[in-house]
Amino acid sequence: MKNRSLIFMLIFPVLMFAGNFSKESLVTTDTQQNNILDNFIEAKLENDRLYLGIPKILLSQPMLFINHQEGARLENKYVHWKQHAGNLFLETPGVIKSSSGVLIPMTADNSMRNEIIAVFEIIEEKSTEKIYWINATDMFLKKLLSGWKATISQGTAKNQSYIKGINFFENELVIKTFIVNTGKSSSWSEEVDYSLYLLPKPMKSRSFDHRIGFFSADYMNFNPINYKAETPKANISRWRLEKKNKNQLISNPVKPITFILTDAIPKKWKPYVKAGVLEWLPAFEAAGFENAIVVKEDIANDSDLNFNSIHRNLISWGDKRNVRGYENKKGSSAYVITDLITGEILSANISIGSSYQSIMDEYIIRCGALDDRAQQYPVPDELLGALIQALVAHEAGHAFGLKDANYGEYTYPFEKMRDEKWLLDMGYSPSIMNYTRYSFIPQPKDSIDPSLLIPKLGPTDIYSIKWAYTPLDDFSLDEEKKALENIVREQDSIPWYRYNIGQEELIGPGATDEVVESTNPIESTRLGLKNIKKVLELLPKINENQSDHSLIDRLYEKVLELWFKQMRQVLSLIGGYTIYYQSGEQGGNSYTPIGLDIQEDAFDFFVKHAFRTPNWLACPEWKTRNHYSTYPDKLMDFQIRLLMESINQRRLKRLEYLEQNHKGFEGITAEFLTRLQRSLFYELNTEVVQINDRKQELQQLYVDALLAGIQQRSGQLNATGNINYSAHSKSLITVNLLNLKSALTRSLDKKTKPDTYGHLKLLLKKLDGIE
Repeated sequence: MKNRSLIFMLIFPVLMFAGNFSKESLVTTDTQQNNILDNFIEAKLENDRLYLGIPKILLSQPMLFINHQEGARLENKYVHWKQHAGNLFLETPGVIKSSSGVLIPMTADNSMRNEIIAVFEIIEEKSTEKIYWINATDMFLKKLLSGWKATISQGTAKNQSYIKGINFFENELVIKTFIVNTGKSSSWSEEVDYSLYLLPKPMKSRSFDHRIGFFSADYMNFNPINYKAETPKANISRWRLEKKNKNQLISNPVKPITFILTDAIPKKWKPYVKAGVLEWLPAFEAAGFENAIVVKEDIANDSDLNFNSIHRNLISWGDKRNVRGYENKKGSSAYVITDLITGEILSANISIGSSYQSIMDEYIIRCGALDDRAQQYPVPDELLGALIQALVAHEAGHAFGLKDANYGEYTYPFEKMRDEKWLLDMGYSPSIMNYTRYSFIPQPKDSIDPSLLIPKLGPTDIYSIKWAYTPLDDFSLDEEKKALENIVREQDSIPWYRYNIGQEELIGPGATDEVVESTNPIESTRLGLKNIKKVLELLPKINENQSDHSLIDRLYEKVLELWFKQMRQVLSLIGGYTIYYQSGEQGGNSYTPIGLDIQEDAFDFFVKHAFRTPNWLACPEWKTRNHYSTYPDKLMDFQIRLLMESINQRRLKRLEYLEQNHKGFEGITAEFLTRLQRSLFYELNTEVVQINDRKQELQQLYVDALLAGIQQRSGQLNATGNINYSAHSKSLITVNLLNLKSALTRSLDKKTKPDTYGHLKLLLKKLDGIE
């Protein structure tokens, strides 16, 4: 689950490369493919030495070399065998060619050089006219092979390391090793499995479209094209699903997507984990597949399970959950191996590593006022199981190819967020892949069934799977393109089908995380704040059976973080846009300004709640029992962040763009800056000037930040496109600071307390240089 702290890790293998080898030389006919399948690699362990028999028919054939470290797909690469004189070479390419026509570099420097992983002397006395035999022991005992991830200070003690065993699966050889690693001051051991896997005949690909939230098969960490609002030449990542009966509207697949629950998953959670994966069945039915997903349990006496394999998709249970220091970790991920040429997902492992504490805490702070089960700690197993199910459903979406992103946010009608029938049919979020967490909008008087406060598979998930997996094998390229475009265009009339990847710049509520979205973020936040207040009042009750106050302190900090995210969502309306990705053919607006009246309402709400915090939030009654200082002041930290975000350069550049390019927004930048300053310093207009400590902190920071911003020197560092304040903004800020200086000077003649008087003098001193 992304937070964007729960990492979705994509590790893509290599299938074909450009350079000395042509595409045609790596394509096999069905007859050739069958011959290769019947003549796969042989392996023997003799006197602790590993011998591999490489059939000559396998030379130059594309294979995967996979490093299964601790069951996670850490790294894999395309390889092929090449014979020269008395040696065999194992090589990997610097670039591969996708079926979409794009050449994909395999290294950050785009060197395009083929890399030799290892060179082996052919053992003549063992070899035959069909098979070359080699001694491959040393290669597998180096732990991480040449060009793979490695730590400079880390080595391998080969004398203590050894090969534990080998196993054969369909077109796959797995080698299990016991590795002793040596560092600067310590040594440690681990078991690492390696696979050599013959890639299957390529499946039909489906082209990537930036309007649908699938990963593309040419994603590389150093070239993150998946995170741009554009459609590069690429295929999406998806499983090979083929109908058993192509004439049926809904058919069983030839081969379902099968997951295995590992034995480490506690028995009481297995039904919830299984249910989380199977939530996706209706989505695949919409694409024409019945029983597309199968979830099995471990077979305890199956010796094959001692070996990792690309043929098994495992759902594992993180082992750090109960280790001290990891109590609050969010560590669930999906690890996927994808064929770079076609986009076929070959294997996917789901790792559920999030701690019980992190899962329960997030629910309690949002739903404690709405669900009696969340008014105790720990929560009942029934509730925790449902939360685990939602977490697994999210990670399963990654295993099927979907990204973490924003699906249909800022589109659900606000009035439906408290409508039980709507929540039952549609959920409170269009997609399980969103980061809306749990619903905090309903009020206790609404008596909403608590099960409807937990995310579930949504209509946009079904829509996305339908677009990606509906078989179009008999369609021509033009017919396929038209059929897929028709599905995409459903977004024109159904806004919650729309998707955006989100980006560093928060340009509207449709791109915010950790909060429940609706068409009215202001009213949603107003209701959310009511529940936050109730939760704070409940914290002493929740903490009753605890031996200390660590639980109540931790939950309070998380409540403050939720408050910050709600304020940030409202702030995103100011200078904000709705997002609807368009193609050139559509000719519409990808970014549409949020109405001026909504932005004005958002401003009024934001400055009232972000900078004039009530005592029930800043210092709940119970807090004085177990605190002795204002340090640390987490609320102050969040308020500072909100102030900095409200005046940051990117927001002002968006406001400038609105007034320059959209009617009705003339002068909005000056208006925003003037109203913000007036609200932040409203005390200066009162008869008796009294400014509390918290507000003094914000006011001094405001002056310091703007002075630093306008004093940036021009030149290359302030070149076009730089995120510094523009000349226009600097001029407006200067005018505002001059007005502030005059107001501060006048306030010195009013009645003030000593600390306020000193605060005013300090602000004036800071503004000395403004004339």
